[in-house]
Amino acid sequence: MQSRRALCVLTLLVAMSCWAAAPNGLVVLLTDFGADSVYVGALKGAMYTKFPEARIDAISNSVPPFDIVAGAYMLAEAANEFPPGTTFCCVVDPGVGTDRKQIVLETKTGHCFVGPDNGLLSLVAQRYGLAELREIANRKLFREGETSQTFHGRDVFGPVAAALARGVALAEVGPELKDLVRLDVPEARVEDGAIHGTVIRSDVYGNLVTNVTREDLEAVGVGLNDMAQVTVGAAGFTAPLKSAYGDVPEGVKLLIVQSTGLVECAVNMGSLTEAIKEGPGAAVAIRKQ
Repeated sequence: MQSRRALCVLTLLVAMSCWAAAPNGLVVLLTDFGADSVYVGALKGAMYTKFPEARIDAISNSVPPFDIVAGAYMLAEAANEFPPGTTFCCVVDPGVGTDRKQIVLETKTGHCFVGPDNGLLSLVAQRYGLAELREIANRKLFREGETSQTFHGRDVFGPVAAALARGVALAEVGPELKDLVRLDVPEARVEDGAIHGTVIRSDVYGNLVTNVTREDLEAVGVGLNDMAQVTVGAAGFTAPLKSAYGDVPEGVKLLIVQSTGLVECAVNMGSLTEAIKEGPGAAVAIRKQ
């Protein structure tokens, strides 16, 4: 009994230490500003002004413009690869300048996320556990000067993220919130022997990443090397489930389970996006041939 209690206490202490991970000085960007964009440069400059010793990196600055859903999935896919104590500055914000809230949240993994309250941060909160949520209200943490209505990344999110990475306490950002805006993205479903899902993003190679999972494929009997009938938007084709792109000849379509467990529709050494003229938001149906 004593050993069990000791184990419980140890587990609790480890969990609490993760939640309260000390900032490590690393600020990681996720934006739709564009890879070679003056906006990224201005954002970095504002962060360095607030915290000259910051280390600034990025998941991506090439989220499809205004695509909150794609950004949320990209953030949830990559954020947990960074060490606890990392701060993320997340800006996919088509509602900039409106009355949408500006928020900071900490996950139970010890990561901190700064961004608009438009659903962009909801998947990391869901997957990694929400430890603390606050509305950004402390203007002393903003960029000096007038706050632009069109560039909250530079004037609010970047400086606040830099301040947190420097060691400013989360409680100084603003008042606590009970909840954040959640994305209304239904999970893939299995019905009448078919999986029904959606394309959540197209990557740089033209692969179409869906919300279909490995478990969904198993539920309809599609295993490795099996052929499947696939519909993406208005396009229909057959494709095998493979474990590597190179398992089919160049130019041949395939299904593959990517590193996060989601199913991609792809073409070996080619762009499926270009081949079938479909992209994010397209309905997907998969059944065993």
